[in-house]
Amino acid sequence: MKKPLTALAIEHAKPRANRYALPDVGHPGLRVLVYPSGARTFVYRFRRGDKEDGQDVTVVLGPASGPGALTLAQARDAAGDARRQRAMGVDPADQKRTNRKAEAARIAAEEQEARRREDTVANVLVRYYADHADGLKSGREVRRVLNKELKGWAKRRVDDIRRSDAIRVLDTVKIRGPIQSKRLRAYGRHFFQWCISKELVEKNPFDGTAVVKEVARDRVLTDDELRLLLRAIDRLEWPRRQFVHLLLLSAQRLNEVGDMEWSELDLTSDTPTWTLPGARAKNGRAHAVPLAPITVEILTSMDRVKDTPRVFASFSAAHAKTRIDEVMLEIAREDAAAGGDNPEEVKIEPWRLHDLRRTAATTMPRLGVDVVTVERVLNHQMRGVMAVYQRHSFAQEKRHALILWADFLADLTAVRESNVVPFAAGA
Repeated sequence: MKKPLTALAIEHAKPRANRYALPDVGHPGLRVLVYPSGARTFVYRFRRGDKEDGQDVTVVLGPASGPGALTLAQARDAAGDARRQRAMGVDPADQKRTNRKAEAARIAAEEQEARRREDTVANVLVRYYADHADGLKSGREVRRVLNKELKGWAKRRVDDIRRSDAIRVLDTVKIRGPIQSKRLRAYGRHFFQWCISKELVEKNPFDGTAVVKEVARDRVLTDDELRLLLRAIDRLEWPRRQFVHLLLLSAQRLNEVGDMEWSELDLTSDTPTWTLPGARAKNGRAHAVPLAPITVEILTSMDRVKDTPRVFASFSAAHAKTRIDEVMLEIAREDAAAGGDNPEEVKIEPWRLHDLRRTAATTMPRLGVDVVTVERVLNHQMRGVMAVYQRHSFAQEKRHALILWADFLADLTAVRESNVVPFAAGA
């Protein structure tokens, strides 16, 4: 007489050459399959369709031995659930597949959510720089713009950024600098396109945003403005004074001077030089900048900040520009008051730090420097046949040009003796 299964009977069931089943009397459909390997599995069997033409179906309930094995009571409950599903017209096998797919989807969604929690704008930008931007000549500029302007998004997930967010940040930047807004749009759009390629986002929030037309600047400071600037430099605090003065004297780019490192400087040789490495140069080519005597004097007089390779550590060029504007206006108003004019009516025409480079390039030809040498001083990329065949270093020509430029600036503020000859009264 067949009896209900017991835990002991399941445990002692011996494996045979072929798989066999142990039915559980009193619990229709519930069986334990015993495999030649000795493994045991609870299953629920039923016939799908009519008795003659139906199909025997086996639903695996779970292991009956080994780690994670179901107890006999759990297996009976599972078999009972399957019978109730059949009674309600639900196929237990189909339901199990559906449940398995739903569980797999749930687990995948949870895993994806866990991964996406780490996909903040700050974290993904690091991956973007390493994978793409750092290989570009403009990589440093891309880093600077995105790190600065997307700082407010740093802790937000990339897939949480919407087009309205992009419009808002572009509008904010546009008020401060229209060209910066244009560059932010270009760099931000490429960054999110990269995110799409990595299946981190589905849409690019910068798509469809307005484009700011970039107009080439032509602002050049006059000699009087340079004179006022030099007087203002003398009143600036350290290190703003040294930074603005070096920017003016060297005629190099703002970021290149701002990131200058002590290891790049040779201040003791007969031909003192600042060697800008290709990794920091805009065109990717190393650039030797001869240093005029006044430039060497400024650098040697600076106190080197400990534990940093940079000449200007933790320094803000924007703050320096704000401060020098204040001092220039202050001096101009003092001059107006001394001349009997109304100081409140004095204004300073807007200018940018980058305009100093253009001013140097525009003034040097007035001093007798040929245009080719000026281009070499600026480290502009040569084009056409000259780029292929011109291999002259222009070291002496550049040194002569920058010394002429430094002397010109010094002469602007030089104190001159008066040419007025006093006469004695009654003579």
